[in-house]
Amino acid sequence: MAKRVLFQIHWFLGITAGIVLAVMGVTGATMSFEDEISEALSPRLYAPGVPARADLSPDAVIARVQADHPGYYVSRLDWEMPRDRSHAVRLTASAGHDRKQGRVDRATGRWLGESAGAGFFDTVDELHRWLALPGGGNGIGRQITGASAIALIFFALSGLYLRWPRRGLDWRAWLVPDLRKTGRNLWRALHVVIGTWVLLFYLLSALTGLWWSYDWYSRGVTYALTGKAGSEDADRAKKGGVAPRPALDPAWANFRAITGNRYVWVRISRPPPNQPMKAITFDARRADARHLRQLDRYSYVPGTDKLKTRDLYDNRPLGTIITQSMFELHRGAFFGLPGRIVMLLTSLTMPLFTVTGFLLYLSRRKRTRAAKALEAKSTGSRGAGDLLIAYASQTGTAEILARNAAQALGLGGVRAQVVPLGKITAERLAAATKVLFVVSTYGDGEPPDMARGFTTRMLRARKHPDLAHLAYGVLALGDREYPDFCGYGRTVDSWLANAGAEPLFAMIAMDRDDADAEARWASELRTLGAGAGTRGQTAATFESWTLVERVALNPGSEALKTYHLRFEPPVDSTMEWAAGDIVEVQPHNAPAVVDALLAAHAADGEVITRTAHARETLATVMLPPDAKMRPLPIREYSAASTPADGTLDLVVRQVRDADGRFGIGSGWLTAHLPLGSTTPLRIRPNPNFRTDDRGATTLILIGNGTGIAGLRAHLREQAHAGRRGHWLLFGERSAAHEQYFDGELAGWLADGTLARLDRCYSRDAGCGRYVQDLVCEAGADLREWIDAGATVMVCGSLDGMAQGVHDALAAIVGAERMDRLAEEGRYRRDVY
Repeated sequence: MAKRVLFQIHWFLGITAGIVLAVMGVTGATMSFEDEISEALSPRLYAPGVPARADLSPDAVIARVQADHPGYYVSRLDWEMPRDRSHAVRLTASAGHDRKQGRVDRATGRWLGESAGAGFFDTVDELHRWLALPGGGNGIGRQITGASAIALIFFALSGLYLRWPRRGLDWRAWLVPDLRKTGRNLWRALHVVIGTWVLLFYLLSALTGLWWSYDWYSRGVTYALTGKAGSEDADRAKKGGVAPRPALDPAWANFRAITGNRYVWVRISRPPPNQPMKAITFDARRADARHLRQLDRYSYVPGTDKLKTRDLYDNRPLGTIITQSMFELHRGAFFGLPGRIVMLLTSLTMPLFTVTGFLLYLSRRKRTRAAKALEAKSTGSRGAGDLLIAYASQTGTAEILARNAAQALGLGGVRAQVVPLGKITAERLAAATKVLFVVSTYGDGEPPDMARGFTTRMLRARKHPDLAHLAYGVLALGDREYPDFCGYGRTVDSWLANAGAEPLFAMIAMDRDDADAEARWASELRTLGAGAGTRGQTAATFESWTLVERVALNPGSEALKTYHLRFEPPVDSTMEWAAGDIVEVQPHNAPAVVDALLAAHAADGEVITRTAHARETLATVMLPPDAKMRPLPIREYSAASTPADGTLDLVVRQVRDADGRFGIGSGWLTAHLPLGSTTPLRIRPNPNFRTDDRGATTLILIGNGTGIAGLRAHLREQAHAGRRGHWLLFGERSAAHEQYFDGELAGWLADGTLARLDRCYSRDAGCGRYVQDLVCEAGADLREWIDAGATVMVCGSLDGMAQGVHDALAAIVGAERMDRLAEEGRYRRDVY
C-alpha cells in the first residue's frame, strides 16, 4: 500500500513540477561554465593586454567608476593580479535594486562594458532562480522553484525506494539499463537507471538550491553546521544618511606587502552608503584554488593599515567551509573541474526525466483509455452491431482473443459486440446475422463455468432453434493432453450446424502456442474485414524472477512434499496482478540430468566444443531430445499473494512419475532451482477467478490441497483492503502435517477477515471427511450466505473435489441457480 501511494505521489509531482525542474536543469547546466563562456565570447574585454601606465589603486578605480556612473556605488571590486587582465566591478543603485556588472581598465578606471553574453546569462539566471516571473527574489517564482527543489528531493528518495532492486548488492541491477527493451519498457528502464546514476547529484543540487529559496533553511543549515545563527542582515535595516567611506589604500598597501604574489584574485566588498564600514575585507584566492569560494580573508581596521584578523580557508572548520561554499557545492565546483563537468551533465539529463515521465504517464493513460474504449465498444448495449462475438473462458484466454478480434474488426470498420456466452439467448441469436464463438474446453470436454447456463438452456434443450439465417465461426481452445481435445468447442460447432446455421469457416482448434491455428484465425478475421497490424491484448513476456524463499508446508508428512515459494521481481518490473491470477512458469530440466546426457555423448566432438551452448539448449527442451527439440511445456500455478505483499508466492506440491522422477514443473521449482537463482515467470490475468472490481461482496472460499494458494491470495487481498467477514472451507490429509498457513488463518479469524473457518482432514481417524462433506454439513448456512449476496470461490483439484463441491452446492441451492450464479460472476472456480 505504501509503495502504491508513493508511486501515485511520485508521478503526480512529476507531471506538475517536472517542467519547472527541466527548466532549472537546463539553465543550471548553462550557467555551469558561465565565466569561461563569457570570456570566450569577449576575450579582449577580459584580457586587453598589459597597460603602459601603472595600475590605479583601489580607491582611484572606485572613484573613477562612480564618477562615470552617477547614482550608483561600487559594491564589489574583483581585483585581478595578472596585469594583462581587467578588473570586474559590480555597480549597485543607491536607490532601488538596479545593478550593473562589467569590466574596467586597471590603469585608467575606464568602464570597458559587459561581456557579449551578459544579457543572455542574466535571463538564464532569472529563469533558474525564479522562472523570470515578476517580483524577482521576492515573487512567486522563488516559491515555485523552492517547492520544485523539495519535489526533486522527494523524487530522488521515493524513486530509490520504488526501484530498490531485490538483489541490492548486484551493481548491474542498479546501474545497467536493458537497451533491448522497447517502447514503454525502455522509457522506464532509462528513467530508473539513469535516475540512479544522478541521484546523489540531484540530492546535492536540491539541498543546496534551497539555500537561496528559503531564509529559514539557510539559517537552519548554518546553525546546524557551525552552531551560529545565520545572518539576519540587521544592519541593512538602517535608513537615511551617508556613512563615512574610509580609504582602502592603506589597508591595500599592507595586504600587498605581507602577501606578495601569493594570490591571483582579490575581492573587495563595500556596504551600501547608508551602512557603516565596520572592516575592510579582502577575500583572496590562490592560483591553485579548487573552486571560486576557496578564499582566505584579511580584515583591516577601516582607514588604517592595521590587520584585525587573518582567516585562512584551510584552517576553518568543515561546517564553516560548507556554508561559505554553498554556491560552489550547488554547481559542483567544490569538487574541482570534474565536479563541474558531472553537475553539468546531470543537470542536462533533467529534461530526460520529465520527458520519460510524461511518456510513461501518457502511455498509462492511453492504455487505460484504450481498455475502456474497447470495453465500451465491445460490450456496449446500443444495437447488435455488424457482428456478435461470444466467448466462454475459464482462465481468461478466450476472452482476450475475443476482445482482440473485436479490436481488429473495428480497425477495418466492422462493428463487433463482445458478450459472455452465458448472455446468449435464442432471441439474441434470432436478431444476429453473424456470430463468432470463441470457446475454451474445461477439463475433459466440459464447458467453462460461465457457459453452464447456456449449455443447459440451449445445447441440451429438446428442440433446437432455427438458425438458418445465421452465419457463424468457432474458435475452439483446448489442451491436447486431454483425450477430448477442444471437446466443448466441437459440441458448440455441432449444435450450430444441426440448428441450420451456415459456417463462415471450418472450426479452428487451437492449443497453447499454436502458430498455425493463430495464423488461420487471423486470416479468417481479415476475410471478415479486420484491419491489419493490431496487437490488442497480448500475453506478457517472461521475466526472470528470483527465488528468495522455499519452505516445506508439510514437513514429516508421508504425502508428497508441498512447498511455499516466494519470488522477487526483476529490476524495473511492475508488480501488477490481482488475486485469482495465474502464474506461468517456464521450467528447466534438472542440471544433473542435462550433465549426464552430455557425458553420454562425450565422444561427439561437436557436443564437447559446444558444451555451454548445448547445456543451455538441453535445459529447456524435452529429454531425451528428439529431432524437433520440443520445448518444455509451460506449467501454471495460482498466485498465492498480491502485489501489496512485495513478493509473488506459489504453493507447489511435488509430483513424481512412475519411475520416481520429479514432474517437470514441480521438480524444477521445489528441488532443482537454487535459492537466489532466477527462473522465467509471467503472470496471466484470470478474470474468471477475480472478485468484482468493487470488492464489496462477501466471499465463501472453498478448496483443498494446493488450492490454498488462490484462496490465500483472495484473503490477503481482502485483509489489505480491510474487508472482513469471509468464510473458508478447506480440506487436506492430516491435521498433524497439513495445516497450511495456520498462523495466518488464526490471525484473520482474530481480526475478523475470516468470520468462519471450517477445516477437515481426510486421513485422520477422527475426521475422515473431504471438503465437499463440509459443504453438505453447512448447507443451511451456505444457502443463507448465498441468499445474502455472497460469492463462492472454489480452488483446488478438478478430479474429485471440484465436482463433489459443485454437486453439493447444487443440492443446496439448485442446479439452475448454480448456473445463474456462474453467469452472474458469483460462482467462480480455479480448478485443475
